[in-house]
Amino acid sequence: MLKRSEKANLLLEKLNVTGRLVRMMAHEVRNPLNNIMLSAEQLDIPSHNEESKVCLDIINRNSKRIEDIIAELLNSFRPAEVVMERRMLQSILDESLEAASDRITLRHIELKRDFPEEPAWVMADNKKLKIAFLNIIINAIEAMKDNEGQLCVSIKKKDQQYIVSIEDNGTGISDENLSHLFEPYFTSKQNGMGLGLSSALNILQSHNATFDVQTKLTKGTVFRLFFNMA
Repeated sequence: MLKRSEKANLLLEKLNVTGRLVRMMAHEVRNPLNNIMLSAEQLDIPSHNEESKVCLDIINRNSKRIEDIIAELLNSFRPAEVVMERRMLQSILDESLEAASDRITLRHIELKRDFPEEPAWVMADNKKLKIAFLNIIINAIEAMKDNEGQLCVSIKKKDQQYIVSIEDNGTGISDENLSHLFEPYFTSKQNGMGLGLSSALNILQSHNATFDVQTKLTKGTVFRLFFNMA
């Protein structure tokens, strides 16, 4: 069985390969897209030709949307730029859960916190690590049934590390899907883009954090994240 660090390195390499492909494709798409946008700017549509104005507006609006998608994809593969400060895991997790509180409430999910009383200090970028936690929390929420879900978030201390556990009683993950879980664009959700967990992995890597995922079909999943103490 691969160690946590080896798993993380394999996934990071896959992320890097996909990132290079995305950057190449973005360059190839942007060239003709820029020509379309520049040509649209040069068009002089008479004021009485409303149909042509509508079509031009569609061209401009969708060209801008394509440009935004390209920028979003490129940003998702850039190494996470982090500003490390001594932060308390309890506070970052509380902020992440607060950001997910509407989903938790609307889905009628029972939330349990198990945090130590003493501060769990780590070196972290508060904003970025909050995004990573939130992506994993949302993934857990969406795996559970309304009115039956139980989300358990805990912090444990072991040796010189803190272990953050995010556990759900949802559908679980098949062995096939588990091997692709953090890969970019992989998703089992109908409307998902498959970037949430790959973004989380990118952020965790920048924090020198490792992870472990344990899951059982129809029973649920637990994500364990390992942080060095500060």
